[in-house]
Amino acid sequence: MGRLQPVERQNRLQLIDSLRGLALLGILIANIPFSSNEQASVAAGLQGSDNVLSFLVHLLVDKKFITIFSMLFGFGFYVQMKRAEECGIDFRSYFLKRMTILLLIGCIHAYIFWFGDIIRDYAVCGMFLLFVYRWKPKKILIAAIIFSVFLTGTVYILNGLVGINYSYDTSIVADHPVTDSYWHYLYINARMDPFVNFIQDSPITLVFCFGNMLTGFWMAKSGFFHQHEQFGRARKNLIALGILLGIPASYLLWLITMGKIELSPALIWLPYVIVAGMILQSLFYIAAFTQLFQMKSWQKLLSVFAPVGKMALTNYLLQTIFYVIFFFHWSHGLKLYGRLSISETYLVALGLFTLQVLYSRWWMKRHEQGPIENIWKRVAYKFSGSNFSMQTN
Repeated sequence: MGRLQPVERQNRLQLIDSLRGLALLGILIANIPFSSNEQASVAAGLQGSDNVLSFLVHLLVDKKFITIFSMLFGFGFYVQMKRAEECGIDFRSYFLKRMTILLLIGCIHAYIFWFGDIIRDYAVCGMFLLFVYRWKPKKILIAAIIFSVFLTGTVYILNGLVGINYSYDTSIVADHPVTDSYWHYLYINARMDPFVNFIQDSPITLVFCFGNMLTGFWMAKSGFFHQHEQFGRARKNLIALGILLGIPASYLLWLITMGKIELSPALIWLPYVIVAGMILQSLFYIAAFTQLFQMKSWQKLLSVFAPVGKMALTNYLLQTIFYVIFFFHWSHGLKLYGRLSISETYLVALGLFTLQVLYSRWWMKRHEQGPIENIWKRVAYKFSGSNFSMQTN
């Protein structure tokens, strides 16, 4: 039997690592805790710019980069599948153990540090990828559209019809970032947790996440990132569709979020259009990034994201550490939540990502993989019964 080892450095796709790093920047911006200090904004003349910036983040960032991140998870699934087949490894058994360990990491992250965890959803959806990994690309693409567009839109509509009622007093949401008690923070984490409130919160996340993973799996299996010439026209079409349909769909979602459009039976089609547009906008970013990466001048610039993407799990968890130290009050750190304008909060986000870039570059020069990835893969290899080699990432 062969040995399942980390992918050799020279065989890694620099493009995928860089794209994953960019996605982590978008996730950081979308998730960073903020409560705009309106008085401070007015005093600094920032209120107008805060409104514009908040709108632009919603239009261009929110939900798009976590969608890209999910797609790249599906791409990674394909890479691991191919490596396992080449090494003669029982891929299904190995990957199931790998996802079980990831689920445990997600539970620790969700309940001890931050309720907004997505790792558990990835672990669950990853397990279901095992049912489709032998499928042909066309069948995978059809399933991806069904899950990410039709099922997601349907769950959204059903949520609106049934109404979402929580068993806890939703006022505790406001206490979450400002409580000085870690025990109260843990209590709020547990009460608000999407898996605890599974029916209310998790179905739409799981079906959308799984659909995105299928999209990434299809892109890998069809050669989207490898066969640049064959998919050249497709990338240009995705760029056009993302601009013409994706961004307007995000604007419609903003109008609904702001209460400027109220869904009615006559607008039953709108959630499907919005979800499809959101996916097209994410694919537009992927296609545009891929096009630019083919130019040497741009490749050098965009590769700054690669070290961050190579240790994506570590950096995703590190972002939570940033939130805890810089914003949440229970840590007795800087306690910035409620003291910054939206503009200032996003400036802090850029500063924190710069730290991630510097840290990732430093770490990857000395190690073959991120610290959390190292632990995760060591345990997975041990339980899979495969020999482990620390040669590469």
